[in-house]
Amino acid sequence: MSEAIIVSTLSSPEIPQELRDEKKEDDSWSSLPEELLSLILSHVYFSDYPRFRATCTSWRRASPPLELTPHYPKRQSPCLLLHGLRRAIEFFNPMYNITYKTDISELSHITVYSFNHGWLLMGSGDGHHTFFLDPFTKVKIEIPNIPSDITFGKICFTSSPTSLDCMVIGFTIILGDLRVGVIKRGEENWTIEDFRSSQFWLRFHLSDCNPILYNGWYYCLDTAGNLGVLKPESVRDSWHIYPQRLPWKLRDTLRQCFIVESNEDILSVFVYCGGDRRVCVYKLDFSKMVWERIEDLGNRTLYISNTTSFSINSTIRGMGNKIFFPKFNGKDGVFYSLASKRYHTYDDDTYENPREIKELKEFVWATWVLPEFALVSGEDPKW
Repeated sequence: MSEAIIVSTLSSPEIPQELRDEKKEDDSWSSLPEELLSLILSHVYFSDYPRFRATCTSWRRASPPLELTPHYPKRQSPCLLLHGLRRAIEFFNPMYNITYKTDISELSHITVYSFNHGWLLMGSGDGHHTFFLDPFTKVKIEIPNIPSDITFGKICFTSSPTSLDCMVIGFTIILGDLRVGVIKRGEENWTIEDFRSSQFWLRFHLSDCNPILYNGWYYCLDTAGNLGVLKPESVRDSWHIYPQRLPWKLRDTLRQCFIVESNEDILSVFVYCGGDRRVCVYKLDFSKMVWERIEDLGNRTLYISNTTSFSINSTIRGMGNKIFFPKFNGKDGVFYSLASKRYHTYDDDTYENPREIKELKEFVWATWVLPEFALVSGEDPKW
């Protein structure tokens, strides 16, 4: 009898009421329905993903490892990759106005050429050793070196480097003529072509922004806002220049040119000199191949940089009709509102004074990236 009492006492100790309440609260978090966890997970920023998985067993079960999650998360906004020879690698999330430090040794002492389809295209200091890197899974794909006697000003790619139809294209200007280098997946050598436009009197000087691929054609801008169009599969006789009749007053003060695809439109973003750094947005009229100015982006948000630009249909109230540049006031990201025609921060700071606008820090080599966690094998894919 006494043995039974002892066993009963040891197996059923009295638990204070406050600990019982705490245990019930913990159980409620760990027993959330999987559908609700999936909804929460779809709004978790990628750097918080490991913390989500570490919460408890049920949360970990609802969130498989990143490398096993195809194209997750789907609702992320672009983030700005900040890198350079003398700074730590950081990601800036404009939606939350937060900067995250990260350890990606592969990004040290390199040049980022472009970002697309979840991959960075990068090069070493000499400009000839080139490779792809998924910055979130750190998967790396080497491609054949660029010929030592050639330096490309701009380099893009057509699709994911794991795709059989991936093609890397480099652009540069030689004495006013266009030089293009092309290498397709599986090839060991670059194909180099030199050619000029039929408008021999018009010298085309590539702007700082990368070209974009649209319906099989590459579209690029020069420093005067003129449009160049190239068909990459047939380099010869496929280079066309379309002069733009921008007002001379604006053309003479043009400081930066950017081009971006947006909802089956091609948009250009021009930043002008002057104290207010005025920003104008144009849409390409395909019937005339000329820029037509637009005053409103609707619910679209543009993320603009020299290497990569995105257009996102915003589902968050107040995010539409804005343009995010790689500009900062201290640690606060700065955006341009087409509605107010002013630069702002999320702290409701507005920049109208020319001196204040000039003092905004701009990261020229920053790159907008959009997280896409794709399936990867144990070994790095081959080119």
